[in-house]
Amino acid sequence: MGDRMVPRMMGETAGGMIREWVQAKGVQVHTGARMESIESNPADLQAPLAVRLSSGQRLPADLVISAAGVKPNIGFLESSGVQCLQGVLTDERMQTSVPGIYAAGDCAEAFDAVYGKPIVSAIQPNAVDQAYVAAMNMAGKAARLRGVTQINVLDTLGLISCSFGQWQGVPNGQGVELTDRPGFKHLSLQFDGDVMVGSNGIGTTAHIGVLRGLVEGRVKLGAWKDKLLDDPTRLMEAYLASAQAQDRRSLLAA
Repeated sequence: MGDRMVPRMMGETAGGMIREWVQAKGVQVHTGARMESIESNPADLQAPLAVRLSSGQRLPADLVISAAGVKPNIGFLESSGVQCLQGVLTDERMQTSVPGIYAAGDCAEAFDAVYGKPIVSAIQPNAVDQAYVAAMNMAGKAARLRGVTQINVLDTLGLISCSFGQWQGVPNGQGVELTDRPGFKHLSLQFDGDVMVGSNGIGTTAHIGVLRGLVEGRVKLGAWKDKLLDDPTRLMEAYLASAQAQDRRSLLAA
């Protein structure tokens, strides 16, 4: 339960803008409340359902959809020898702590290079990569997962939003936000040293690939970090200059 829309992928400003967008299209939004009961009218089964919220409100509904997120169902693995934290802990081959047993998808807890620790990242792109690596290793072929990344791209009634990595920021890090609220455009960049570790974006698709490349690649921006703090719109310039320089350094090291 959050105080805004999509609180696990958007900050206060971005979540508020998504709410304003859907409300402008006639959608009622209730945050900070959970559903406590769904009641029908025994005397009239064709009548709308009554949904009671923890706030005390009662809402009529013809259809109720529960989409409050997912949590790995790992209770049955207790005392099995399969190590679990938030999910089923896996190595870079997607193998669990028991040799020959593999996990992938929403139940798996795999290493995230951005966070520097294993996480459960229950999104389709990570599930596909994990399943491929697990299947290859189960079939006797060598494959290793590069790591998972927290990635979310949404289309909310035509408003595109995206979230990458540690969009909340990190201790002692730096960040910058650029917001055009009337135009429903927002960009937030978060840095740890000269590395971009997270981002939120609303209202544009032009920089989604660049944001992902910078966050996933942990590209060292050098002087470009300060340039982005001054002007976040220079993302493409920063990516081209910094990523190419990093590639050259890798070639020289090889």
